[in-house]
Amino acid sequence: MEEIRGVGRGSYIWGRSVHNIRIERLWVDVTAGFGNKWKELFRLLEALHGLDVDNDAHIWLLQHLFLVAINADASNWAATWNQHAVSRRGERHMSPMQMYIHGLAEHGQRGIFPEHLDTMPGSSPAVNYADYGIDWDALDRPVIRTHHDQHNPHDGTNPFLIDNPSGLSHVEVPDPRCPFSPEQVALLDTHLRHLPCFGRENMQACAELWVAALQIARNIV
Repeated sequence: MEEIRGVGRGSYIWGRSVHNIRIERLWVDVTAGFGNKWKELFRLLEALHGLDVDNDAHIWLLQHLFLVAINADASNWAATWNQHAVSRRGERHMSPMQMYIHGLAEHGQRGIFPEHLDTMPGSSPAVNYADYGIDWDALDRPVIRTHHDQHNPHDGTNPFLIDNPSGLSHVEVPDPRCPFSPEQVALLDTHLRHLPCFGRENMQACAELWVAALQIARNIV
């Protein structure tokens, strides 16, 4: 973003994690809506059913079995969430989709060059970056605040301190390689389709599918 927009243009914000409170609020809803059931399933598989999270082959099998279902859950949840009414203090309640369309109608299409940041040289940007992105009403909600504090234990409490990092965080997410040939994957899928638990969406059936798939995978030569 700095390469495109230039340095000092508010391309991103660092500082206290209260700037992330909007996404923290959304993560609470995502977790309650569908994320927690998958998290608990994977914990169960690791604790009782042989899942080794440090084994790339196990991670591949996990994705092969459940990634499509997880993505479907995420898409269905997002579609529902985008249509639900959001309470707005002193304003008419709208769904996220209605707010998006209303914003387009009022402000036009916006991209990485927002007009309100195109200020004259030497002048201050129109946006107050110190408060930008902070949803103070959400921060006052106990559930949101608890989630925020649990995931930001080292945030600090002094709002006057600025701790600009020397670099941005980087998380390397390896792409687990398939341990099988295409023919072996087809054989695995053929065995899976004949299982009573195949295609069922409850978490008990998913656990049974993992146990069976792991055994089948171990026997493929």
